[in-house]
Order: sequence, then C-alpha cells, then structure tokens
Amino acid sequence: MMLSRSKPGFKLFIFLLLAITAIIFLVAGTAFAKKAVRLVVDGKEISPDVPPQLIDGRAVAPVREVAEALGAKVAWDAGSRTVKVVTGDWLGQLAGSLARAGDEFKPAPDVKGEVKKLWRVGEHRFLLEHVWNMDYSYFLCDAETGEKDLIVGFLESARLKEVGDDELVFVAKGGGDCGDYSFPYLLRYDVENKKLSREELYLTRSVAFGASGAWEHVFKGVSLKDGAVALELAVAPEQVLAGGHKRPFTVVDRRHDGLTVRIYGVRCPKSSEGELKPDHPLIERISWRALPAQEPVANEDLLKEDFPYGAALKSAAAIQGPSLLVEIDTRGEPAYNIVTSSTRDLKLIYTVKFK
Repeated sequence: MMLSRSKPGFKLFIFLLLAITAIIFLVAGTAFAKKAVRLVVDGKEISPDVPPQLIDGRAVAPVREVAEALGAKVAWDAGSRTVKVVTGDWLGQLAGSLARAGDEFKPAPDVKGEVKKLWRVGEHRFLLEHVWNMDYSYFLCDAETGEKDLIVGFLESARLKEVGDDELVFVAKGGGDCGDYSFPYLLRYDVENKKLSREELYLTRSVAFGASGAWEHVFKGVSLKDGAVALELAVAPEQVLAGGHKRPFTVVDRRHDGLTVRIYGVRCPKSSEGELKPDHPLIERISWRALPAQEPVANEDLLKEDFPYGAALKSAAAIQGPSLLVEIDTRGEPAYNIVTSSTRDLKLIYTVKFK
C-alpha cells in the first residue's frame, strides 16, 4: 500500500500513537528520576517526608532533614520569614552533660571565664552561669535556634535564686564596676517576653553591703519617718571627695528579736549615744552608740560568705576605722529592707523598713 494513498484518519492515528508513546516515556522517565534521587548523609540513607527531586537538572533536598542529620538545629522564624540553621555541637554537648549531671553542673575550679553551672528552662532552653573571677553573668540559650541572650550582666553581682519555665529569679546587689554594693534586691526575668524587672527584697537573715573604700562620715542622728527608721550621716568635712559617694561598709546581724546594724567609717560625737521608744506596731526600741576603731569586726563568717548576702572577703583587714552601732528591737521576727539615698548636701540616709 502506498502512503500517498492512505486515508487521512490513518495519519491522525499514527500521530496520536506517537504522542501517547512520548508522554508514557516522559512520565516513566520522571518517575524513574524521582526514584533514583537518594539522600545519603555521612554514609546513612535518610527518607524525608518531602523526597528530594531533580528540578532543572539540579538535585533539591529538604534543608531540615539534611541539617539535623549533620547535628545542626533548624528553626523557622515566621515573623521574618527566615529559616535559621545553627551548626556546631555545643548544644548537644550541653544537653548530654545536663543529662549526666542532673539539674546543674558540679562547680568547676576557678580558672579563666567559664560556664560554671547549667539549668534546664522549659522544654528547649538552658540557663548558663558564666564566671570570670568573681564576676557572674547569666545567658539564656535556645536549643532550637542556638540563640544566646545575656539576661543578667556581671554589674548586677547577682546569684540565681529560682528557676521556672516562665520566670527566672535572681538576688542581686549591684556595684559590679566599683565595689559599692547595695542592699540585696530581686531581679525577675520574664522568659517569653524577654523582660527584666527589679523589686525590693525583704530579708529574714543577716547581710553585708556597702564599700570598704567609702568616704568617712559623721553621724547626725536617728529618727522615725513614715514608719521606717532613718539613720542620717554626713560626709566628714576634711574628706577629699573623689570616687563618688559610696555607701560605708555595713553589716546587719538579724536576731530573733530585731537587728544590729554596724556602719564602719563613721565618727560619732560624744553626745551621740541615745535611744528612742517609738509608738510603732513592730518596733519596741531603737538605740545607738559609737564604737572605737579597735573594736573587732562584726560577724566575720558573714564577711567571708559569698554574694549576694556576704561580702566575699578573704580578710577583714580592709574594714577599719570607728563605727556606729544601731540596735533595733522588734516585736516578733519581721522581715526588713534597707534603702540608702544621697542628698545634694552630701548627706547619706539609711532607711530601715519592716513588714
């Protein structure tokens, strides 16, 4: 049969047959290509939910499965539409160490700056305590993204008090850059909102604060203001006013029936000894007197105790000079707080509050 004599329908049939054959081979070839793309990481084949593909001659594989197989962490930031990949094995090492050591590391010896302790915070966070000599800083690390945020710096002179999934609580006393430590206060860190707040702390124990190198002061008097005990000091007139107005070194010994407050580097006039018996629901009596320079330092154990309540002193030799002793007798065992404030005329006010 001559082709020129064939019917038009036969030509159409041959065309459709060739087209269908090409489509079958194309589909088969594509399917074969998909099956042929295997994902092997460090000699181990993995099977991701979204299989790798050949697109325009390039092999395309899902980033999460590849990165996690290599020990990295992958996270999606919907706000910035960013895929974050964090390499390195430090998070894995921390997680392994935490699993072996329990809730915190055994403290390491004091050498150079290092991570001293570690706590788990929620499902995927770690709190790191980093120490350089006596400077403590706290970092919150996200095990999913690898982000490490400094939440409490060494200037706060803080120590961790409580760990919760939503909140971290520290006791601090400041003064990290100049050694002028305040009465301890609380720092609360909101984990989800990344906010640090400060609040007053009322103690039921003894404490030391202030600075050993403060200006010498002169005692001016004791009074009761708004239910609190006010101790008024003034800078001694012959002092060279350099280095800022620091708090004098102060030791507060809490008794079962009150407080004994000893403020070092304070001169008292001969007539300064006295007492008050205020009309107060918690305070029965306030008395004060001068102590000579040779009087032994108060509560040496507290001076050697670490922050935030002690002074972390190896020796009490730096605590010298005359001192003021104030005794506050109370009804029961109330908690107390001390606020110190300077005035423009170089006065320093200690405000002792109870609750």
